[in-house]
Amino acid sequence: MKHQKIIGFILLISFLAWGCAVDRSSRKESEPQKMVIERESSESCEASVERIKNLEESISKLRSEIVFLEKHFKNIQARPPLSSYKLPKEVTLCGERILLEDRNVWENLDREFIVALDSHAQILLWMKRARRYFPHIEKRLKELNLPDDLKYVAITESSLRPHAVSSSGAAGIWQFIPSTGEKYGMRRNKTIDERFDFFNATEGALTYLKNLHQEFGDWTLAMAAYNAGENRIRREIEFQKTRSYFYLDLPMETERYVYKIAVAKIILSDPGKYGFYLDDSEYYDPFQAERVQIEVKQPLPIMEAARAIGFYYKVIKEMNLHFQEETIPAGIQFLNLPPGTSEQFWIFFNHWRKELEGK
Repeated sequence: MKHQKIIGFILLISFLAWGCAVDRSSRKESEPQKMVIERESSESCEASVERIKNLEESISKLRSEIVFLEKHFKNIQARPPLSSYKLPKEVTLCGERILLEDRNVWENLDREFIVALDSHAQILLWMKRARRYFPHIEKRLKELNLPDDLKYVAITESSLRPHAVSSSGAAGIWQFIPSTGEKYGMRRNKTIDERFDFFNATEGALTYLKNLHQEFGDWTLAMAAYNAGENRIRREIEFQKTRSYFYLDLPMETERYVYKIAVAKIILSDPGKYGFYLDDSEYYDPFQAERVQIEVKQPLPIMEAARAIGFYYKVIKEMNLHFQEETIPAGIQFLNLPPGTSEQFWIFFNHWRKELEGK
C-alpha cells in the first residue's frame, strides 16, 4: 500500500512538472498575451513548484516509514510459532555427540531449546553481548588449543553480564565462587575482587575447564563439574557406576546445564535460522582495552587517572569492575585502559609516583 502511494505521488509530480513546462512553452509561442495572464500563469507555476517540494518531502518521510516498517515486519514475520522450529538432527558439543537417539536425551534438549527460543529479548542480548566478549574468549581458546564451543559456557553461566552475582555468591561473567576464584588466581578482599576482571576470570575459567577435562576425559563431564564442582561429580560417578553425563542422576541445575550450553550453541551459530536478526549497527562494540600492570605503594584515585587520560570516571570504573572502591588499591595491579591511552597514562602515573615519593 505504501509503495502504491509513492508511485502515485511520483506520477503527480511528473504531471505537474509537465504542466509547468507546457505553460512556459506556450508563453514563448504567444508573445502578445496580457500581463495579467502572464502573472497568473507565473503564480500558478510557482504554486505548482511549491506543491512539488511538499510532495517530495512527503515521499521522503514515507520512504523512511517504509524502511522502518519493513524492518519491523521482518522481525515479526520471520518468527513463526515455536512449534515450527526443530532441533538439528545431529548436535555436537566440543566435538562430542549429544545422544539424540535416546528419546530422554532428545526430550531434555528439546525442552531447553523451546524455553530459550521463547525468550526473544534474552537471545537478542546474547547476540549483542557475544560480539562484545566472544572475540577475546575465542582468541584465548585457540591459543590454548581448547574447543571453541567452551565460549558458550559463559552464556549459560551469566548471559555475558559482567556484573552478574548469583544467590550462591558466584560472580562475574564466568560465575566463580570465592574459593574457586582464589584457587585460579583471582584475589578477593575489601578493595578488590578479580572475579569481575573479564580478562583474569577468562584465564581462570579456561584453565579450570582444561583441568576438569584432563581429570574426567570428557567435555560434558568437565562442564558438569564446572557447575556442580568436581567433588560432586567424582562421588556420583563412583556411586552410580557410569561416566556418561547423560545417564548420571545429578542436581536438576546440573542436569539441565550442559543442555543449555548446547542450545546456546545451536541458536547463536545460526540465529537467523530461528528468526533472530540484527543489523551490524545494533551489535555492541567489542570490549577492547590496553592492559597495564602497575605497582602502587598507596591507593591511586581512579578519578585522577581518568582525568589524566581524558575519560570520565564511569568509563574507567566500568572497565575495571574488579576494583571495589574508588581507588586502585596498593600493590601490583592490572588496569584496563581505553585503547590508545596507555602512553598518556604512564606519563601521568610516573609523575604521580614522583610527587608521592617527594612528600
